[in-house]
Amino acid sequence: MGNVDLYQTLSKKIGAENSAILPQIWRTICSEEEGNILNALPATAEDLAEMFGKSLDEMNAILHELFIRGVVFEKIRDGITRFRMPNNIIQFHDATILWKDAPQEMLDLWVRYMNEEFPQIPKMLTELNSPPFFRVVPINEGIESNATVLPYEDAAQIIDKAQNIAVADCPCRLSMRKCDKPINVCLQLNRGADYAIKRGTGRKIDAAEAKEILKRCEEAGLIHTTENRAGIGTVICNCCDCCCTVIPYLRNPATRGIVAPSRYQASVHGELCISCGSCLDICPMEAISMDEEDTALVNANLCIGCGLCTNDCPVDAIALVQVRDTEFIPS
Repeated sequence: MGNVDLYQTLSKKIGAENSAILPQIWRTICSEEEGNILNALPATAEDLAEMFGKSLDEMNAILHELFIRGVVFEKIRDGITRFRMPNNIIQFHDATILWKDAPQEMLDLWVRYMNEEFPQIPKMLTELNSPPFFRVVPINEGIESNATVLPYEDAAQIIDKAQNIAVADCPCRLSMRKCDKPINVCLQLNRGADYAIKRGTGRKIDAAEAKEILKRCEEAGLIHTTENRAGIGTVICNCCDCCCTVIPYLRNPATRGIVAPSRYQASVHGELCISCGSCLDICPMEAISMDEEDTALVNANLCIGCGLCTNDCPVDAIALVQVRDTEFIPS
């Protein structure tokens, strides 16, 4: 297989066969031999050693290096370790950005890709009505007491139920660098934590520190998101509306299909509003305005139910109310 065709094939396997930039990114990460090994995945180290005429030690060394670079993942079942490529473009992006020895050329190419080519993916997912990759996790303190809060909608409960936790740098802000908000706040859970700790991109922490990080993120105006499914996933992302891979696309109806809102929506108690405007400043979706009586007004079509406004309001004039059934979150 020719060099160009190989890197195009690797791009196709993560859902971006028409990209002009991703093959260039692959080229900065792996040699042609390493690319051919990646193209043979999923497989065991033993199978790959036989396939490529190498000793098991040689193949394990190659796989470990590709693991460190973020393009090989382990899956252990029945005591057998098989290796695979990234599942999708977002996993490929996040894992390679956190590669500590990543060449600057690769980092620059990722910025180009996210600005020039990636916007077509949220647009396509929205047009196809595909299930969103992520969903917003609300700030639980702002939810009205009569609403049904599921365990996997409460970031603190997710933390309490996790068996293993690690914190890593946010790959979005690490790459885009459009703001000065906290970077070391990406919470990895269970298998995600095991992966980050083994790879050296994450630091093991306890639940108390993880909750402190959540609080710091809320104070900084960062939005909690996780995988769009019921139960505990592998990550709680704490990201901003300028650098994030996905959050900015929520503002546009044509691209918002990549992330699901929470089951809640901000609601203003008009009699309590003091017209301070703090909710307007912190809302990442620009979903809040002032009406003719100078009272905060929420645009239901734009609100994603993150709860940042409820957390920031000095007089508790805003609360999150349930507007979607529990079945909204896929199992």
